[in-house]
Amino acid sequence: MQNCRWQSRFKGDLAENAEKQAPTPFPAIETGSTPLKSDLRLNGRPVFKQVSIIAFDLDDTLWPCMPVIHRAEEILYEWLQRFYPRITESYSPPQMVELRKQFTAENEHYAIDLTLMRYEFLRHMGQQHDYDGEQVSKHGFDIFYDARQQVEFYADVLPCLERLGQRFRLGAISNGNASVERVGLGHLIEHAVSACDLKVAKPDPLIFQHFADRFEASPGQIVYVGDHPLYDVVAPIEAGYQAIWINREGNSWPGHLPEPEHQVVDLHELEVLLSDR
Repeated sequence: MQNCRWQSRFKGDLAENAEKQAPTPFPAIETGSTPLKSDLRLNGRPVFKQVSIIAFDLDDTLWPCMPVIHRAEEILYEWLQRFYPRITESYSPPQMVELRKQFTAENEHYAIDLTLMRYEFLRHMGQQHDYDGEQVSKHGFDIFYDARQQVEFYADVLPCLERLGQRFRLGAISNGNASVERVGLGHLIEHAVSACDLKVAKPDPLIFQHFADRFEASPGQIVYVGDHPLYDVVAPIEAGYQAIWINREGNSWPGHLPEPEHQVVDLHELEVLLSDR
């Protein structure tokens, strides 16, 4: 992933494939500053003493997002070719992506509820080509959604989550529509909050407050871990959380945002960072 994923986030869907999209436009994130190093302590004291809950972003934090979305798009297109060929006779895969971008831009609610967007786009395409739109959307979304859950975790994720789960309560906050149960994390993630379900998306502080309420915890008991500088670091800090930037790709921090206090490259480093809380 390159820095452009920050500009098209939530990771790449409206701009490219649509599984994570921002509720409101934000200035493009510029890069160029020197990558930061992690600080394990502030003023010589452990900085995570009060933390009992770790909240994770999902896409591009626990697995690479865009390979999953691309493959799900391919599977959906092949299914449409087989059962609803008039649609694919009219549009190539890149043309379908462009049409979906245009369709999504017509309704601000689609930027938050990506499941609704997918469903209604398929219904629209079915109706436009003289098919039963409800059948196209119902079955087509199921095809896409099943494929969207076929993620490949980063190598550190499962062993580290198993160990972290022995010391912390674990949760997830995502603007995407991945299911923690269906990707295979249901036994580790206690509560998951998604923008699709809540109808509120990061960076809105309400999604962070809702997560804290689910755990019956104060924001100060939670540390958030994610890859996006604004949505996963700045926003949770403003909501009262602590935050750790996971920077798997060695990206530079955008110069116009407040620098993070903590940075890790993977969950192994996260374990070290939280080892002396």
